[in-house]
Amino acid sequence: MDHADRTMISRRGFALGMGGLAIAGTAISRTATAAAPATAADVPPAIADLYRKSIVIDALASPNSWNVPMPPPGPLNAGQLENVRKSGITAINLTVGKPGGFEDTVREIAFWLNQIELHPDYFRLVKRHSDIAAAKAEGKMGIIFGFQGMGMIGTDLSLIDTFEQLWVKIMQLTYNDRNALGAGSSLPDSEGLTELGRQAVARLNERNILVDLGHSNARTAMDAVKASTRPITISHTGCRAIYNSQRNQPDEVLRAVAQRGGVVGIYLMPFLGHDPVAASRRLLMRHIEHALQICGEDHVGIGSDQSITPVEITPAYMAVVRKTAEERQKAGIGAPGEADTPVTVPDVNTPLRLEIIANDLAKAGHPTRVIEKVIGGNFNRLFKEIWKA
Repeated sequence: MDHADRTMISRRGFALGMGGLAIAGTAISRTATAAAPATAADVPPAIADLYRKSIVIDALASPNSWNVPMPPPGPLNAGQLENVRKSGITAINLTVGKPGGFEDTVREIAFWLNQIELHPDYFRLVKRHSDIAAAKAEGKMGIIFGFQGMGMIGTDLSLIDTFEQLWVKIMQLTYNDRNALGAGSSLPDSEGLTELGRQAVARLNERNILVDLGHSNARTAMDAVKASTRPITISHTGCRAIYNSQRNQPDEVLRAVAQRGGVVGIYLMPFLGHDPVAASRRLLMRHIEHALQICGEDHVGIGSDQSITPVEITPAYMAVVRKTAEERQKAGIGAPGEADTPVTVPDVNTPLRLEIIANDLAKAGHPTRVIEKVIGGNFNRLFKEIWKA
């Protein structure tokens, strides 16, 4: 999911009972057991200190509501801003724009430029790579503008230049469906990158814009890897070898992106699988560990696909999840499994989710250098290679 159709996550606080999780929904058991989200008390001082000192990057997130419109997104409120500060995240890739609408995309960019201007103590717009380090030094969150699908340009590749001037630094070629550039994850692998898509990749390379293969099908991804002369990313995905979902990429794609110097971001989405009902912290670690094995420690990061503010999982929330998924299916942009469980990993449902991941990596025996790379160092290196200093 993304906010291209702006099915967004609740900005309200998380209210998950310690004893279990009651989820309403025909595809979910009546009393699905889930652990309470980890807290700061679970993280030892050494990891908390490492986290505070590190460049922490979430390759897909939002300060606003996200994935499920409960309540509808709007100007940032005090609670959301508090969670931005609490998260300790240095920078995020924030989706702007609707793939089908040029004017709507410009409006959304303008909305976020206004939010950044209104809250200068919290945010810094990332125009060049050095802004990430500046955001860290200032205790702010760097906002990187990115696309999820490039339908808003139609067949006019000159609009890539236009949006580059509006500080869009990451452009994802497709969403789940088909556009003029290639086939998304809902399409069979008999379809891939089009000739126009190859031209778009070349133009993105020339303009120092990071090519993103999130939501692409495997063939489009492999075609784009071959077409690009520069490293690329899959900002948010999972490992198909762990859970067979069309939203997860097979090993050959993960390996190809890594071999060309790119970075794969693992998300916190239902497509990680069921443990036993919803995706879990343990299952998330299985995906991260598998990605590390396939890609290597220099090529794995996190693209949570979450709001900074955690989800409040209630029967009312799950009703909106199902309604949103139905609307997405009707529009031809849905993915199987979107309505089965909460659109998050319940026991990592906290603004400090990346700190929890850092702790789990440490408990799994990974050295400090690997932890720093996964929670932001690898994406920071990739951004430096692609963007101006």
